[in-house]
Amino acid sequence: MIESHLLKIRPIKEKDLDVLYALLEQSILKNEFFPKNIESEYKFKRNFLENGLWDENDASTIITNLKDEIIGMITYQRAALIDALEIKYIIFNEKNRGRGFMKEALNLFSKYLFSTKQINRLQLAIPDYHRASIAVAQKCGYIFEGIARGALFSKGSYLDLCIYSMLRDESKNIDKLF
Repeated sequence: MIESHLLKIRPIKEKDLDVLYALLEQSILKNEFFPKNIESEYKFKRNFLENGLWDENDASTIITNLKDEIIGMITYQRAALIDALEIKYIIFNEKNRGRGFMKEALNLFSKYLFSTKQINRLQLAIPDYHRASIAVAQKCGYIFEGIARGALFSKGSYLDLCIYSMLRDESKNIDKLF
């Protein structure tokens, strides 16, 4: 578990599954962009029982407030064509947005990955219309690389994605995480 003065990032526990699945469903129904596939509740729980939704190439964690209430999710997935981990994130409820939770979570999670994984590159693919997420990436030191035009089909249309990355030597204070 990673903890700061603001939040905790931890692996998903079995007791979290019902609440987490409902939050993911609500986000999809609200048309929010979080390109983490959601399947049936049965399959979601079965996948959890197989590996805890965590392996070397694809891992999901939850973000909680200090009372251990789920406020968001942050994941990584090994990129298909390049040697990188792609990070995806969401704060579920509007009341928790704009309060610094995601900036803190992305900073901590990035440092955690560089500290524990033999990887030199982390990357984010953010829809070009999602200004709040772009601001989080920039505040965390991720560098804009360009636009992947029409790169993702979502909700009936193709989206342009802004690609941001951070290299290991660009991450500040990795050693202060633990």
